[in-house]
Amino acid sequence: MTAMDHDYNRMLWEETSDIAKFLEELSDDDLDVDSLCEGWRVRDVAAHMAWGHTAPLSEMLSLAVRNRLDVDKASKDGSIAFADNRSSDDLKEVFSGVARNHTRRGIARFIPGKMAFTDHLIHHQDMRRPLDRQRDIPEERLVAALDVLPKLGTIDSNKRARDLRLRATDADWTHGDGPEVSGPAEALIMALGGRPAALDDLSGEGLDTLSARV
Repeated sequence: MTAMDHDYNRMLWEETSDIAKFLEELSDDDLDVDSLCEGWRVRDVAAHMAWGHTAPLSEMLSLAVRNRLDVDKASKDGSIAFADNRSSDDLKEVFSGVARNHTRRGIARFIPGKMAFTDHLIHHQDMRRPLDRQRDIPEERLVAALDVLPKLGTIDSNKRARDLRLRATDADWTHGDGPEVSGPAEALIMALGGRPAALDDLSGEGLDTLSARV
């Protein structure tokens, strides 16, 4: 199966719905735990996704200009402000509304479904891993994300995958040629997404190469 064969828009909203349900389980203390994204709390990661779906494009562009077109800094500032200006219950309600209504305003409208889905899957795990809240991710979603990441340049996952053979041990997926890196599909996704915390779950002669790129 290729990336073109997956229904990424459907999986985006399935993943978003799962995130909304997960957030409902979390206490204020849980939301204030550091996520896998450096400098971001769990609530900031949730806010990042909610803000991305609901903020007008003009608001995002204005923030980018104020940050001298540093998109990453603008995104971080906007996400943290979105989180800090809302109670935990309000943040959860905004996210639930996004999941319920399939809301994609502003810049989110211009992001392809495969990229938005993969982004949400990774961010979901950015929140779950530090809280030790494991879940069973449908194999369809794991394979769909893995089919995208080795070709995705926006987060440099294509560079991390270059000249390596990647093999999921719990899903029907392999990619590339070269020294092998193997392990659970979720760990491969997170490592390709630049999360060092996932490297301990992987093995193989290509692991040192991948680790140096993460």
